[in-house]
Amino acid sequence: MKRSDRRPEVSPPPHWRFGHPAQSWLDNGLQVLLSARPGQHVASICLSLDTPLSGEPEHLEGVATITQRCLDEGTLAHPGASFAEALEAIGASLEGSVGYSASQLFVDVPTARLGEALRLLAEAVITPELAADQAERHCELRLAEIEQTLASSARIAQQAFRTASIRPRYRASRFAGGTPSTISAITPAAVVDYHQRTYRPDGATLIISGDLEPGVLSHVEAAFGAWDVRTAAEPTHQSPTRRRIHHWLVDRPGAVAADVRLGAFGIDRTDARWADLQVAGHAVGGAFLSRLNKVLREERGYTYGVHLVNQPMRAGGLLAVQGSFRTDVVVDAITEAAALIDLRQRPITDAEVAEAVSYHTGSAPLRFATAQGVTQNLAGLVAAGITAEFIDANMVALSHVTAASATDALIELLPPDALTLVVVGDAAALHQPLADAGWASTVYSATKLLHR
Repeated sequence: MKRSDRRPEVSPPPHWRFGHPAQSWLDNGLQVLLSARPGQHVASICLSLDTPLSGEPEHLEGVATITQRCLDEGTLAHPGASFAEALEAIGASLEGSVGYSASQLFVDVPTARLGEALRLLAEAVITPELAADQAERHCELRLAEIEQTLASSARIAQQAFRTASIRPRYRASRFAGGTPSTISAITPAAVVDYHQRTYRPDGATLIISGDLEPGVLSHVEAAFGAWDVRTAAEPTHQSPTRRRIHHWLVDRPGAVAADVRLGAFGIDRTDARWADLQVAGHAVGGAFLSRLNKVLREERGYTYGVHLVNQPMRAGGLLAVQGSFRTDVVVDAITEAAALIDLRQRPITDAEVAEAVSYHTGSAPLRFATAQGVTQNLAGLVAAGITAEFIDANMVALSHVTAASATDALIELLPPDALTLVVVGDAAALHQPLADAGWASTVYSATKLLHR
């Protein structure tokens, strides 16, 4: 048989749709989202609590973090270590995260033990032990964690950029987990009070993904149906606004490299420019051979990697060039990065749009390929106050992005003359060169910045 030299034709992939989860509510107001994923025999659960950090007393910031970290230390029905043993007995894992808009608990468990896992999760949330010694221990651990943050230039730069970009009256401008002074003020009684005030079913969402049996709602009702609605003030979600432009140099004496954040206060997923920003961000600093990485890493050798990172919040967001550079090239790297994100002279091209849209639409099915991926992505939308309809709508919006609309969006969001700069590095080596290059900066110590 003669072999053909003709290349086989590859058809374009079919249009992908997420498929909305089944939605229902318990009588106490708990929303339930069920996403059936046949063949996924490890169920992924998230309980998302509508507990914005703006609800913390200002002098006790971090109490939400301490409260959540105490939940798996024992419940009334399974005190102390017996709670962890009960989870282990059914092959379940429990993790948590505290964000500015929500506190979330995640459980992975074999679907055959889903009902038992839901009951244990309900125990942790509704009737935790909240023992005084555990609250005190977690406060000590959090203080040690802050010391670790102060030892990491990248983490200092991340928090400093947040503080520099968001007006200080908003909770989102400060550490989610609190500062040494606020953590030191947290008492076991404060943890119990915070739990009683904020852990409530109305406004909370339970997400379950996996190969689900028809009776899963009965398991949910058995676990969470008796969760009482407590009389308390409705949670208030703040809408942060940007600060005036700052240039900050956080001193790390003797550092041979510096972490840089260069950008501005950005947008959230509800903004009409969201899809345009996704495309522009991918072209400028999202792909390995994006403009930033191609020039600053591949051509100049200034860094191991540099990215344009888009971090949406429930309202607004943070948009910044992020990278670590050798001290001797920091100023040149900042100057070139500022030129590369200025699209007035070199707009986004049609080819870049096509590549970015192909990436986002092509990778979407992979992000939702597992039960855990589905739950985690839905949890992110719930925390942002957005429904699952956003997923398919965003796919459509991406298909309408043009080179002009992507270019205009990034010019509007990163105006060249209004960029906030944070550099964490050796101030003795960088202060004057930054000023000479037009980036005159205020010098701070990391500790002083932490208490701003």
